[in-house]
Amino acid sequence: MDLPPEVKASYATIIDSILAASDLETISEKRIRKGLQQAVEYDITPQKGPIKALIMARFDKFMAEKDMSPVANGGTAAVKHEPMDAKQRLSSPPETPSPSKRPQKFVKNEDELSDVVETPPPKKKRKAVTTADEDAAFAARLQAEENSRARPTRGGANRKLTTAKKKKKAPKVKRTDGKIKPEDDSDIGSTSDLAEKKVKKGGFHKPLTLSASLSALLDGEIQLSRPETVKRIWAYVRERDLQDPNDKRQIRCDEAMRAVFKQDRVHMFTMNKILSQNLYNPEE
Repeated sequence: MDLPPEVKASYATIIDSILAASDLETISEKRIRKGLQQAVEYDITPQKGPIKALIMARFDKFMAEKDMSPVANGGTAAVKHEPMDAKQRLSSPPETPSPSKRPQKFVKNEDELSDVVETPPPKKKRKAVTTADEDAAFAARLQAEENSRARPTRGGANRKLTTAKKKKKAPKVKRTDGKIKPEDDSDIGSTSDLAEKKVKKGGFHKPLTLSASLSALLDGEIQLSRPETVKRIWAYVRERDLQDPNDKRQIRCDEAMRAVFKQDRVHMFTMNKILSQNLYNPEE
């Protein structure tokens, strides 16, 4: 069962955005499918077969465009612009409409608000109504001053001064019984950042046990994280120039790599999938 054209175009846009933001050496078809599932609001499991074929097609097209982009003499080739334009047409719909429409809405709202602000009758009415109240309040203040001169209350004045001083001292917080000052909040943020940097040994970065053949390929390493394993294998491939010059996605396996991948040539996607079969949880 093939995907409808409009659904296929929508999926292709999401897949292209995932590929553009991912490391093509470590990305896998499963991870792209998970990202696509998170981007839509319904279950795409029944469409797994067509989606897998679409992911492979978009990945091949993405890699072909990437290989064509650099030119030997430092110039830009005319052929390069055609696939890039096609890619931009696929990826532009979800990105461009929102910023282009929002300013227009904001401009309309600002125009509407400006029309309202130009006629502020409430303020004028409020001033006209409160003039009598302000006169009465001013007279009351004068009467209060006359009363205070007739019977001064020094104690009350002193109490007002002391309360004012206490209010000024209130924001200052001293360190007591190991409590932290407000100024020391920056230390909390820095320590939390250090803690986040240190806790990178779990989940995806958890050390895994290498199979015997993979350990022999990587100079006898016993445990490595998945990203580190992939980086070491690519370093091995580049050091020995094992990529097919006609198709960089194809890896030509030497004897050590054949012991791991069980074939003479392996695709980038297939390599990552087979690699997961040679990594084990240390607790198993």
